Amino acid sequence: MDLQHKRFSDMTNDKPLTLTIGNFDGLHRGHQLLIMNTKYPDTESALLTFAPHPMKVLRNMKDHVIIMSLEKKIEIVKSLGIDHMFIAEFDKEMAQTSKEAFIDQLKRLNVKRLVLGVDFRFGSHASGHVEDLRKEFEVIVLDDVVHQETRISTTYIKDLLYSGELARAELLLGRPYSIEGVVVHGDKVGRTLGMPTANLDLESYVLPPNGVYYVDVIHKGIMYPGALNIGYNPTINYSIKKRVEVYILNFNQTLYGDKLEIIFRQYLRPEKQFESKEKLIVQLMKDIEDVKRFSNKSLISD
Repeated sequence: MDLQHKRFSDMTNDKPLTLTIGNFDGLHRGHQLLIMNTKYPDTESALLTFAPHPMKVLRNMKDHVIIMSLEKKIEIVKSLGIDHMFIAEFDKEMAQTSKEAFIDQLKRLNVKRLVLGVDFRFGSHASGHVEDLRKEFEVIVLDDVVHQETRISTTYIKDLLYSGELARAELLLGRPYSIEGVVVHGDKVGRTLGMPTANLDLESYVLPPNGVYYVDVIHKGIMYPGALNIGYNPTINYSIKKRVEVYILNFNQTLYGDKLEIIFRQYLRPEKQFESKEKLIVQLMKDIEDVKRFSNKSLISD
């Protein structure tokens, strides 16, 4: 896959393209339909997206939450067999791009055909419409993908994740929800409990409700079962800031500075305050047994 990550006006391409355009946060089933419909025998397939997310620039939302990192987005787009991925650097200058200038750049990229969603807009103040594009290109508009009478959208999937509906979110995404983070130094309290945890420094991800989850942890291409806690550690080492930390089974390597991918599998229990350290340890051991049980079931089903 040819990958270009630069200013929109600096992008180049020689061969005719069928292009889809969007933010594609999550690359859910609706996004995947757009991408797969860019594959025509008379052109190469292509996707245009933006980084950072336009909301961070347009509304100065520095903490705009996402459900997929740019690195993960690139990985999945590549797996879908597309020929070109254009990542346009989105800043205030690009936000002011007129619809005419936007169309001119699409022409310079040799776009022959566009595959778009029904609500697609472009250019400064979203002034450009599909009708403007039809004057210059062949345009195919796909209807929204609907599941059980609900339109699949990034916003809807975020709502599902916030409410803890992981199974339904997975169905609409087409894959289990996952997050990525770098392991940083914590207070090392887990070691005193006999269960050292990796504390994660995350981007502004959507996080499910506080609690303990059975997860799979990918480290350097190898997957391990784990128990993830989201919350404030109310029993020992209370934290004002929400923490995300994971205990990885069958693992004894040093992780500081390494990136982990956390794949959510199963909600186990809510976070709660225990009467004593000893009762907390008993519950943590039960959590580990639950992780082992779910992990063994997963291995059998696979």
